[in-house]
This record gives sequence, C-alpha cells and structure tokens, in this order.
Amino acid sequence: MEDRITKTMALLLDGSWKEAGKLYREIINDLSKKESVSETVLNGESSQCASEAEKGVSVASEFERWVTLNEEELWDLGHIAYLFDDTETAESLIEEHYSRKPNDIEGMVFLGKIYKKRKKPYKSELMFRAALSEDKDNMKAVEELVYLYLDTDRPLDALAWAQKLLRLDPRTPKSYFLAGKALENLDKPEQSRRYIIAGMILDLSSSRGGSLQNFYEDKLGESITIADLFEGKEIIEEWVGKNQHTIAGTQQVTEANPIQ
Repeated sequence: MEDRITKTMALLLDGSWKEAGKLYREIINDLSKKESVSETVLNGESSQCASEAEKGVSVASEFERWVTLNEEELWDLGHIAYLFDDTETAESLIEEHYSRKPNDIEGMVFLGKIYKKRKKPYKSELMFRAALSEDKDNMKAVEELVYLYLDTDRPLDALAWAQKLLRLDPRTPKSYFLAGKALENLDKPEQSRRYIIAGMILDLSSSRGGSLQNFYEDKLGESITIADLFEGKEIIEEWVGKNQHTIAGTQQVTEANPIQ
C-alpha cells in the first residue's frame, strides 16, 4: 500500500494527474473492499440478531476506518484526497491521523483547512485554535484563521488576526493584503488601500518580485502616486517597529527569568 501511495505522490509531482487519479481511486476502492469483508464476517457471526450486528458494524467501521494504514500513509493519502477535491475522504483520513497524533500542530491546521473547505466553520476554527494552544505564534494557523473569518463575514476578527501576523513577521506581503481585505470588508477603503500598497512594495522588493502582482493591480489600478508609496512605506515601518519592540520585550522577560 505504501508503495502505491508513494507512486501516486510521484505522479502528482510529475504532473501526471490522470494516472495519479486512477491509482488513487484504486487505492481507495481496495481499502473499501477490506472494510466490506470485515463487515461481512461480523454480520455472519450474529445472523440471529441482524439489527444489532448492523449497528455494531456501523460503530466498528467508524472507529476502525483506515486501521491498516500507518500514520505516514494516512497523512499522504489525506493530502492526495484533498488535491483531488475528495474532501470527505480527506476528512476521514486526517481525523484518523489526528486521533493518533492529537498534539501534531501541522495535522490540526490541515484538518482545520479540510473542515473549512467542507463548510464546517465551527470545527475549522476549533482546529486552528487548538494548533495555537500548542504554539501561540504558529503563523500558518493564524493565517488560516484570517482566511476563515474573511470567508465567514467576520472582518473584525480577520483584522485582529491579520495584525497578529504583522506583529510576528512585518515583511511578508500577504499579511498586508489580508489586513487590507479585512479593512475593505469593514468599509475602510482608504486604510485598505494603504495596506495593499504596503504589501505591493514588499512584494516588488522581494526575491520573487511581483509574484502577487495580479492581486494588487486589480485592487489599485494604475493610479498610484508618490504620496501613496510614502504612506505604504510608513505602514511597513510602523509594523517593523512594533515587531522589534515585541522581540525586545520577549528578550527582557527571558533575561529576567532564565531557564534553570
């Protein structure tokens, strides 16, 4: 099984989506057959109590699903299912992975993304916050919370968490765009524009300069003035200053309370 999952991953990386999809469906079908065999055996053992047997099988299937897969196989197959937009299977696989590794932050964040895609915002939020309870500065979990709140019409929450992203790393263009989007949803177009320009400045000055160009061109058009650029630069300097202040405060706390 592991070899076939690895081969499917390799096909995806090679861009052979059709072949990868065929192999993925074969894997899922084979795993389903194994479950069906187990159910048949259980039903046969209690033919005189059919309804009770069916109830027992249903419970067993729910809690013993994917029992033949190890943690790495669950993880890889869950990602493959997600890539093929088979989110129901991805949810089941990654929930099983989470049940085995309940403190795995990356697993929490990925499960939260799956819940979000399956229109389960409450469960999605719980997963992202669970990840943050393990690591309060996990940028991926914070970023996913911002996306979740933007998608569920909670712009104030989105802005608060976008600002946390900016405190953690004030030189990431995407964080300014997310803050700009939240401000736009709060009907604050001028502030939104300043943040988007700040993101544009950082994006154009990065090693992958202009990778997010389509986003800010659509938002800003061509009417960018020198004054706009100065305001965007001021936004960046403001958050860089806050970041340095936070780092200095953390260092002072560490020096005052050295690890014994």
